[in-house]
Amino acid sequence: MKKLIGLCLLLCLVFVHGFSQEFKRANNWYLGAPGVFFDFNFNPVNFYQYPNLGAAASSSCVSNTSGQFQFVSTGFQLGDKVLNLMDNGDSINCPKGYKFYHDETGTGIYTQMTLILPKKGNQYYVFGVGMSDSVATNYANHTYTEFDVLNYSIVDMDSNGGKGKVIEKNILLAENQHYVNCAMQAVRHGNGKDWWLCKADCRNDKFQLYLVKEDTIEGPFYQDIHILPNDDFCSFTGTMYFSEDGTKLAYGTGKIIPNGNDSIYDFNSVKVYDFDRCKGTISYRQEYKVPFDTTTYPNKDYQFGLCFSPDSKLLYMSSIYSLHQIDIEDTNRYNAIYITGPDTVLNYFPWYGQMKIAPDGRIYIGTPNITRPYMSYIAQPNVRGLGCQFTPNGIWQPYTNLSNTPNMPCYSLGKDSCWPVSTSNLSAPQGELLVYPNPAHTWLSIACMLQEGESAQFELYDMVGNKKLEKTLTRDENTRHINISKMPQGVYIYTCKQAGHKTASGKLIIE
Repeated sequence: MKKLIGLCLLLCLVFVHGFSQEFKRANNWYLGAPGVFFDFNFNPVNFYQYPNLGAAASSSCVSNTSGQFQFVSTGFQLGDKVLNLMDNGDSINCPKGYKFYHDETGTGIYTQMTLILPKKGNQYYVFGVGMSDSVATNYANHTYTEFDVLNYSIVDMDSNGGKGKVIEKNILLAENQHYVNCAMQAVRHGNGKDWWLCKADCRNDKFQLYLVKEDTIEGPFYQDIHILPNDDFCSFTGTMYFSEDGTKLAYGTGKIIPNGNDSIYDFNSVKVYDFDRCKGTISYRQEYKVPFDTTTYPNKDYQFGLCFSPDSKLLYMSSIYSLHQIDIEDTNRYNAIYITGPDTVLNYFPWYGQMKIAPDGRIYIGTPNITRPYMSYIAQPNVRGLGCQFTPNGIWQPYTNLSNTPNMPCYSLGKDSCWPVSTSNLSAPQGELLVYPNPAHTWLSIACMLQEGESAQFELYDMVGNKKLEKTLTRDENTRHINISKMPQGVYIYTCKQAGHKTASGKLIIE
């Protein structure tokens, strides 16, 4: 029994160590025009320029668990470890033609149009929101703008001498869509292994969810949203973000406001939803409003970016000329605090854009106009009010004008409490527990020596949290033999629960 507990504790330590390293996947950013490299493995952050690759106005980056940069997606191109064009990394996000790619000269300029997720081993998914040629023609002719395809490519970083190669390209997930914007984000599944990919389906007032696994992608699963009177679910600049703890989703929305014979769009509202990482369910929580300034500035001060604080209690909203902070634990929909306006005269101000929590704990604020080598940040983002320490132009580098922060998920998020299997604080039920053989083939035997009147509950789960088997163990039948010949091959987790004792768990392989 001691050997079993020791094995389970070892598995637990390996799992915890693995996720303690996952946060380093966000240690390198690439942004700017041409791009500049932010290396957060150093404090303060180091900067390097790699002008080989095109501009990164809307990028997604990933590092390995040691914090070593792997590659970047700029929307249509992938840059390898040294920021050269990756092998087969050109014209991604083009499953239905290349017109949009050529019109944009190979660089994605739209917020959240690309996202990178770890796959299996040293492979990665690269997701993209794009246009078919027919829709891109309407876009080029200024008829209307929408995005109609969701797709992905697969990168193998063990290929091409470790520089990486695209081994599968432009695989369709959805086509003939009517996406008003590119808003797309992901959060780790409650099992700590898979991912939920979320896309705003604007025309149908729904969220699309995809369950992204190591070897397959399931979905879409549709989630209805909460609609208020005269509500507009989408704006062209709308973005979405999950909180750092994965329990909340914020999505920027708009609302039509009468204005004499005309109407204007109030872009400065945000809906916050509760999210269940195990079930993938989205539940409306609260809408918050930020003042919509139509008179002070030459352009309407419309919403651009959203970002939760590291403790997931505050939400920051950037509009092009201002920054506000919202307390999402306060049900007053107008509780936003004004943090700052433009930091220079308007002719030289580059706007506030997409925001991102950096590994140093600050929230960095992008500059979508790409007109200066500075970037502002929030130094204490968990602090309510002006104590959050907004720092204008706090970061400077000499190489290039900066742009929006990259679109990246919270890589370090581990298992959720809703996940039914826990390997922490292990303790065996009273008596001896033995699960054998392991690996198992046709029959599984469970031996548990219990005292008079005692029983234990044995449960077997697959690696996505689905319960596959449940048996009650009693003293009268201290060994159970179970036919598992019809169960799929793979890795499973078992638990054995007994009243008054902590749960024992372990890994079982069925071959």
